[in-house]
Amino acid sequence: MAEQDGFAYAARNRARIALLIVLAVVNYWVATVVAAVAIALTLVFTVLVEGGDLPTDADIWKYLGIGVLIVIGIAVVIGSLVALFRLPFLRFGLEKRALEETGAVVAPPDDHPQVRNLLEGLAIASGLPTPRFAIITDRAPNSFGVGTRPSKTIIAVTTGLIEALTRDELEAILAYEVSRIGDWDVALSSWTFALTGSAINTADSDGDDSFLRSLFGFLPRVFAQWLQTWAVTGQARHRDRTAIHFTRHPAALVRALENLDADTSEVVRVTRATAPLWVEVPTRTLGPSRYGRRLARELALTERITTLRELAFLRASSDDATRQGPPLPP
Repeated sequence: MAEQDGFAYAARNRARIALLIVLAVVNYWVATVVAAVAIALTLVFTVLVEGGDLPTDADIWKYLGIGVLIVIGIAVVIGSLVALFRLPFLRFGLEKRALEETGAVVAPPDDHPQVRNLLEGLAIASGLPTPRFAIITDRAPNSFGVGTRPSKTIIAVTTGLIEALTRDELEAILAYEVSRIGDWDVALSSWTFALTGSAINTADSDGDDSFLRSLFGFLPRVFAQWLQTWAVTGQARHRDRTAIHFTRHPAALVRALENLDADTSEVVRVTRATAPLWVEVPTRTLGPSRYGRRLARELALTERITTLRELAFLRASSDDATRQGPPLPP
């Protein structure tokens, strides 16, 4: 049953990725059409102002209307062409961009061998290619996965995660990330970041207070925020269920997530666009908007831990067995 659910969940995520790409193209249309309509109306207004009185000939209004429609049609074509050339660019530059925005660095082959060995073992157990491994120098315990397909995935962990968790707990977190690869959950989150990140980060930027840019970019930004929220809705519940079935140590996974939840520190280099990639979402970046509040509720770790305990048939944390083993050395 769990295997069938996994196949169904993977198929659902692939379908969502396809729909996400289509909706992203629509967003390019919206952006170019809004800009084109603004330009067309400006031209019409200029013609009317320079001409003095408003034209009374119906044919003139007809031609003006046709001109506006032509401009809109050209904008749709331009938006399609922009999407056609930009989407592959976003795909090929995704992993590099995610690493740069989070401060992650792909680890050398001889760096953190314990973590690398755990990842290799988990990949073999899941029948997946071994993901690349990246390190983030940050004391906050956290991790994320990025990649548009299982063969392109990178698992990034903070130095704080390695230092704070025992071997069993770290293995459980890595199992959590690996289980998301096979279900195409990492791919869905990554495509969401690729297709909505620029618009969302522009909306959150304090460096550009141009009125026209804010006005014409309003609809694309709101649409991008909605796309991000839509893509992750329901994901946390499914990924937690998958992780519980995949990991060898459900209790260790729950303890690890409790440690993350209890730690008050948050990763330093994070934006609203990259926030949903993390195991523990840094909520400070989500903002007070309706979409930000919905993301915070959807991805809240405390409620997910309660659900995970129920799935793993565990009692309260005070009744857990003693934590197993010392933390991994760096």
